Amino acid sequence: QASCIQGKGHRAVVKNPRETPGVGAIRPLNPPVPIVVREDKHHRPETVTLGRHRLRVENTEDQWEVDEEWWRARPTSRAYYDVLLEDGQTLTIFRDAVSGKWYQQRYE
Repeated sequence: QASCIQGKGHRAVVKNPRETPGVGAIRPLNPPVPIVVREDKHHRPETVTLGRHRLRVENTEDQWEVDEEWWRARPTSRAYYDVLLEDGQTLTIFRDAVSGKWYQQRYE
């Protein structure tokens, strides 16, 4: 069976697979891990400590903010950064604006 999708003057016919998407379609997040970050006066990361090594942030590849549930006693307010470190690693880290603490977000 096919379904017709309309939009902006175009029509597309899509076959209905009659299957529910599997869990492989969604990639769950692992819980954030506390991390030591030295930041500049604007709260941007300058160095990240991994184990015994403090590594310079060479570049911020991407940056975004998440502000949710501001009406709750514990709102979510985070500044995320995809950073390229001096050793070539890329990490996703965020600063919790409520606590001021830094975390690494892994996508395994």
